[in-house]
Amino acid sequence: MKPQIVLYCCTNSTTFSGEDIEKRIPGNLADFKISRLPCSGRTDTLYMVRAIENGADMVMVIACPDGCCQFLEGNRRARMRVRYANRLLAEAGIGDDRIHMVNVDPADDQILTTALQKIVVRALDMGPWLTTSS
Repeated sequence: MKPQIVLYCCTNSTTFSGEDIEKRIPGNLADFKISRLPCSGRTDTLYMVRAIENGADMVMVIACPDGCCQFLEGNRRARMRVRYANRLLAEAGIGDDRIHMVNVDPADDQILTTALQKIVVRALDMGPWLTTSS
């Protein structure tokens, strides 16, 4: 199984590309879809839940560090939405640990690499929530 992971990325916290992810996650263990947003605060609960509903195994919101949001409260709003989306997924029986958020300082690439590695391992451990029958 190769997990599908959707990344919602604040353009102010990271500038990595799809090729950059392949370098950070050796062995091509997961498929990533990257959606760039002007601020993590623009991540909507509906986006995250729909990504899971449409077959993603995990979702990660990548935001700037607390207190460093260019739009003041964006990363805090994103964190509240991540919690709410996980509660909705738990109520639906999908689980409450499919959506994660990480705060990344653009000057510290190691935080992002570690977070990506952890989410891939977590996705592999949890397995797909949606199984297709032939």
